[in-house]
Amino acid sequence: MFGNKLRKLRYKLLQRLFDFTLGRLESRRTYSPDIRIVGDSLQLVKRVLERELERHSGEKSPLLLDVGGRKRERAWLAEGYDYRAMDIIPQDEHVIVGDICHCPEIADDTFDVVMSFDVFEHVQRPWDAAEECVRILKPGGLMIHRTLFAWRYHPHPIDYWRYSAEGLEYLFSRTGRMETLEKGYDLKIRRLDKRGEMADLRDKPPLDYLGGFRENWRTLYIGRKKEA
Repeated sequence: MFGNKLRKLRYKLLQRLFDFTLGRLESRRTYSPDIRIVGDSLQLVKRVLERELERHSGEKSPLLLDVGGRKRERAWLAEGYDYRAMDIIPQDEHVIVGDICHCPEIADDTFDVVMSFDVFEHVQRPWDAAEECVRILKPGGLMIHRTLFAWRYHPHPIDYWRYSAEGLEYLFSRTGRMETLEKGYDLKIRRLDKRGEMADLRDKPPLDYLGGFRENWRTLYIGRKKEA
């Protein structure tokens, strides 16, 4: 407990120091005055899902689709929901086989919640994936997607894209059917050394005085589909 308080105090002091030094630079005021930091994205999503569950109180369990949940590894987030997962290459017999860029096997307005975590950077046609997510989400339903803004190259199976908060939001807002509830960045593991995470990339790119990739930003978007 004391350690957590000490870390928070250290963070606040460093933030104040930054605000009164580098933060005063014209470039800082011009290019990054409104960066929205959302904190721990998983914990935020958990709270959002708990509140959403309250909206469905008295009804049958709302239907939730976890896109890219090949092992159903995020079922713990969806307690109280009728949890379903879909992946191109599932690793659990209960996972739906499907491509979120084109999944005609799922009917319109099927799910109360559609979510994905660290998937959209691997999607070849994210604009199509966003359209499909909106299509299969019920009117009034909740959309949750977390992907990457800054991260080392990790082809699992292919690594295509990086997103700003505004870029990720636009994939969904461009449909004209979504209202943004939250967007921003999760910097919880910003300085984590990602060196050696994948055996085939252990020495790529070359190591420098920082040791490994040390600029890890995740991007979060939460929205609600407009009522018809």
